[in-house]
Amino acid sequence: MATVTKRGNSYKITVSCGYDLNGKQIRQHMTWTPAPGMTARQIEKELERQKVLFEEQVKCTTTHDGNIRLKEFTDKFLKDYAYQNLKAKTAFGYEKRMEVINQAIGHIKLKDLKPGHIASFYSNLQEEGMRARELATIKIDFSKWLKEHNMTMAAMAEKTGVSLWVFKKLKNGESIARDCTKPIAEVMGMEVNQLFTPKKDMTPLAAGTIHTFHRVLSAVLFRAVKWGYIQSNPAARADLPSIANRRAAYLDEPDARRLLELLKDEPIKWRTIVTFDLLSGLRRGELAGLRWQDVNSEEQTIIIRQTSNYLPGKGVYVDTPKTTTSNRPLKLSRSAFLLLMEYKRWQDDQRDALGDAWKDKDGRIFTTDDGAPMFPDSITQWFSKFVKRTGLPKVTVHSLRHTYASLMISDGVPLVVVSHQLGHAQTSTTANIYAHVIVSAEARAAQTFDKFNDIIVQEEAPKKPTESRRKIRKIG
Repeated sequence: MATVTKRGNSYKITVSCGYDLNGKQIRQHMTWTPAPGMTARQIEKELERQKVLFEEQVKCTTTHDGNIRLKEFTDKFLKDYAYQNLKAKTAFGYEKRMEVINQAIGHIKLKDLKPGHIASFYSNLQEEGMRARELATIKIDFSKWLKEHNMTMAAMAEKTGVSLWVFKKLKNGESIARDCTKPIAEVMGMEVNQLFTPKKDMTPLAAGTIHTFHRVLSAVLFRAVKWGYIQSNPAARADLPSIANRRAAYLDEPDARRLLELLKDEPIKWRTIVTFDLLSGLRRGELAGLRWQDVNSEEQTIIIRQTSNYLPGKGVYVDTPKTTTSNRPLKLSRSAFLLLMEYKRWQDDQRDALGDAWKDKDGRIFTTDDGAPMFPDSITQWFSKFVKRTGLPKVTVHSLRHTYASLMISDGVPLVVVSHQLGHAQTSTTANIYAHVIVSAEARAAQTFDKFNDIIVQEEAPKKPTESRRKIRKIG
């Protein structure tokens, strides 16, 4: 909207046209002076016309920076905004998603980018073979190589900056991400093509993954609008595949009980991690970041103060929780704390046995067997294998969080309480994710008042059929 300031006999008209790279508002100005003899009514009417004309003129002239290509603007966005303002893991995710997007439409100038370009890209992503993830399998016996070179997987992880779990996959003859092959080959003193066989993942991308690309591109283009490069966000009008029927995967109560029964036969480290996650609903990073100082055994509460994450090249690092509401105290069940205390006795024995070789520096609850911070992916990988070999429904570590929430909602826990326990910024987020569970809970809630049916609704006795009074004429 244009604003007007009277200055003597003239009027200064100001129009805002976005923000620069430093977040400072960009304004355009013009001065209009009424012709001599114009009445107050004529001035008012003409001033409104000048405001509209100047707004239109600014709209047409402020898109000159729109000549920058999407790829070039992405570089600016990452450097000047994402890595300055977002969580490191979030910014890294933006960079990786935009690499794929820019391969397809990065050459298009911002001012020329249309919803149709974006919709076509989303459509292409759903075709077979469009996964960005390229895989590779190792050609040699990796276990044998480690023995011959007196090398451990932990040492390889430290030298390459690649997750320990990647080396466990190599040891088992499984495929790994092709991005990991170059640093591994360098440490092993071999060429990548000499050591690995490339392999492409041909599985089509799921609709939910397309929506992830869309959220990233929308965020980048939103910043382009705010910084004054373009007037509107073309991603806002692009067509997307439907995810209307997608539901968060979770275990119902019988399967949750079966999970806990099956965990009794597992090593205490993994039994405690998975059980504690189910009973607390923590995000994976929150679980890995827990310290003993965050536990109050007397009150049976924990406080989420940090997360533990992993990024290639950075390794395992500590960060603040996802949102301000994620930093929260949680009241947990007595059984959760009994298990935690049993686990602590086991961990204390481990620490005593290793002595100076114990690597824990900050009192972490869940660590590797020698006390080092856990790779978050190791929790995911262990649980995936556990689910597969036990025949449980196909769920992930994050499904334990969904199970925690769904069981509370089904048991009638108020949504605001569930939202707080999960660390959601808004109750509406909880309501959107668990809408299908809420519908079922509401249906059961309605049945609560069926107990009054015998008073409110008096069922009438069925009426006897009446004989027809119409006479039937005899024939013949």
